[in-house]
Amino acid sequence: MALRLLKRRFTVEEYERMGQAGILSEDDRVELIDGEIIEMPPIGSPHSAVTSRLAALLARAVQHRAIFRIQDPIRLGVYSQPQPDVVLVKPRDDYYASAHPGPEDVLLVAEVSDTTVDYDREAKIPLYARAGVPGVWIIDLATKEVEVFRRPYSGKYQTVSKARRGGVLSVETLPTVTLPVDQVLG
Repeated sequence: MALRLLKRRFTVEEYERMGQAGILSEDDRVELIDGEIIEMPPIGSPHSAVTSRLAALLARAVQHRAIFRIQDPIRLGVYSQPQPDVVLVKPRDDYYASAHPGPEDVLLVAEVSDTTVDYDREAKIPLYARAGVPGVWIIDLATKEVEVFRRPYSGKYQTVSKARRGGVLSVETLPTVTLPVDQVLG
């Protein structure tokens, strides 16, 4: 008789308690995706540079119309709390001190990918779509392209496009915010 092994999924509350208990530390490069604790690879210099550049560009472009966060958690339901590279969220007086932003707060998620592009496409994009995140950018450092995902519906993005050097990225939830791809990539 074959034994069926069961996976134990962790909730966001359990995951956060692991941090409070010292099981996970702030230095651990992990995130909770669909109940599983996923270890993320170290951040390399090109990844860090693009993340910092994008954050600076967005900060200038959005001014006070949004808050940008770098590698901070967003809560997407009971079982997921990813830490995207850059997130634009709706302005709030407490800057989300009382709770991490949820999908209803998110205006844009940007994932900078050098070694994790397949994981971002296969695991994170569907997660963001199911949660209703209105827009996601995957900045692929290997191809020097930005994949743009918009209009989530029934767990999938209805619009998927690519922006290349010479092109312009726009934030659909903030129509006047545009960034040249060349400036994002450096």
